[in-house]
Amino acid sequence: MERPYSGYAELIGYELVEKARDFARLRLLVGPQHLNRMQVPHGGVLATLLDSATGFAVAFADGPDKVLRAVTVSMNVQFIGQARLGESLTGIGRRVGGGRTIAFAAGEVFNEAGALVAKCDATYRFLEKPAGNAIA
Repeated sequence: MERPYSGYAELIGYELVEKARDFARLRLLVGPQHLNRMQVPHGGVLATLLDSATGFAVAFADGPDKVLRAVTVSMNVQFIGQARLGESLTGIGRRVGGGRTIAFAAGEVFNEAGALVAKCDATYRFLEKPAGNAIA
């Protein structure tokens, strides 16, 4: 599935696999470039998946065919579990509230076994106003 181009997304290597109004699902195959010195995915990689998934969910506030520009204002991440080299991670983002200027989102990253690896709450600022149905 095509996503708006981002050099950083290309570097990390995640793909957008599902999109809907207020929702996005990403997938990342964990490679050696994603590991920290303890041989598990770096927290920054997990935070990237969360920020990207929730950011897409917010960007799809007017539906999956229109990408609204928005920037992250804040994000609180909890690292809960672990993943391994070669494992596929799934990042899910949902817009859970807000209005025409600010949006709130929640995200989760799961490993292949379906175990929760990380989660977040995030706040975004729209750079362009969504349509009138922006309030979740």
